[in-house]
Amino acid sequence: MKTLYILRHGETVWNTQARMQGRLDSPLTERGREQAKVHGHVLRGVDPIDAFVVSPSGRTRETANIVNSLVNAPLNFDERLMERDCGAWSGLTVDEIRQQFPDDWNARNVDGFHHRPPGGENLPDMLVRIKPLLESLEKTRDKTIAFVTHGVMSRVILTHYLGLTPDSAQQIRHPNDLFYCLKLKAEGVSAVHFRAGQGPLSGPLLRIQ
Repeated sequence: MKTLYILRHGETVWNTQARMQGRLDSPLTERGREQAKVHGHVLRGVDPIDAFVVSPSGRTRETANIVNSLVNAPLNFDERLMERDCGAWSGLTVDEIRQQFPDDWNARNVDGFHHRPPGGENLPDMLVRIKPLLESLEKTRDKTIAFVTHGVMSRVILTHYLGLTPDSAQQIRHPNDLFYCLKLKAEGVSAVHFRAGQGPLSGPLLRIQ
C-alpha cells in the first residue's frame, strides 16, 4: 500500500481577490500561513512522511516550508506539479475575465474540464503533464508521499486516481484549509480528507457539500 497526501498551498493575497494565479504568484496571507501550520500539526501525527514533492511556485514553497518545519521530511521540487497555465487570464480577476473574454468565460462554464483559457491549459493537458510523475510514484515500493500543489492540479490528480468523469471532476473542491489522503492498494484507491485540522472525513469534498 502506498499513501499519497495532496496539499494545496495556503490562502494567498490573490485568492482573496478572486484573481487567477496560474503560473504567476502572490504571497500567503496570515490565514494562509496558519492553514499550513495546521496541516503540519496534523501530518506530524500520521504515518511518517518519506518525502514531500512540491510545485516550485513561491506560494507552494512557502506552504511546504511551514508544513515541513513540523514534519521534517526531504523536500523535492517538480515543475510538473505547477498550477494550470491560465494564459491570457493570468493575473486577472474573475470579473475582469467576464468583461474581457465573455465568450471564453461562457465556454468555460459549459465545459470547464476541456476548456482552455486563451494560450493556456485544460485539465487533460495537465493530466498529460503530471501522469509520468504519478506513474513513477506507483512503481516505487510502499511510500508515504505528500504533494504540495495547487487547486486545479489537485483535481487532476484526484481525477486520475479515482477514475472521475469530467462532470464529476468539476464537482471536486479543494479549499486552502483542506488536504486529501489517498490509499493506493492493489484492489483500488480510497480517499479521505482533512479540513482545518479535523478528520479523516470520508471521500472527496464536493461542491454540493
